[in-house]
Amino acid sequence: MNKKTKKNLSNEVFCYPDTLLNRFIPQAWQIFIMKSFISNYKKKISFYTGESHKTYKKMTLFNKKINEKPKLDGFVFFSFLQFCYDKKNNLKIIEECLNKNYTIYLAREKIVLRNMSEYKKKKMDFFYFTRTNKNLVKSILQNFKY
Repeated sequence: MNKKTKKNLSNEVFCYPDTLLNRFIPQAWQIFIMKSFISNYKKKISFYTGESHKTYKKMTLFNKKINEKPKLDGFVFFSFLQFCYDKKNNLKIIEECLNKNYTIYLAREKIVLRNMSEYKKKKMDFFYFTRTNKNLVKSILQNFKY
């Protein structure tokens, strides 16, 4: 059985609520929204965690999880905002996930990325998302208390 077939056997995803938004949208609500979104694709959450105040910019914990190569369909994030907290957005992380045959679900934006072809169609949107949401990202970062 090839790698892609193994992935397709799973209907489970790992869930990553946005730690920085907890002050505005409690984690329980974020998870509720993410569960609702992925249920449209017949997926369920098998595990959830978030980045810490030391790791959120580089998404260090998520990178470690990718390198563990878990047997699941993919990862659901509350928002693409989570990829924008560093000075450069973390698009390379999305690319790495897709290259490892994982699906990325972005609940707030209602986006599903199953492969590099879908990602390439959205890449400019992600580029402009960072610019058009610059003040929102700045506000979130300023209000993040740990």
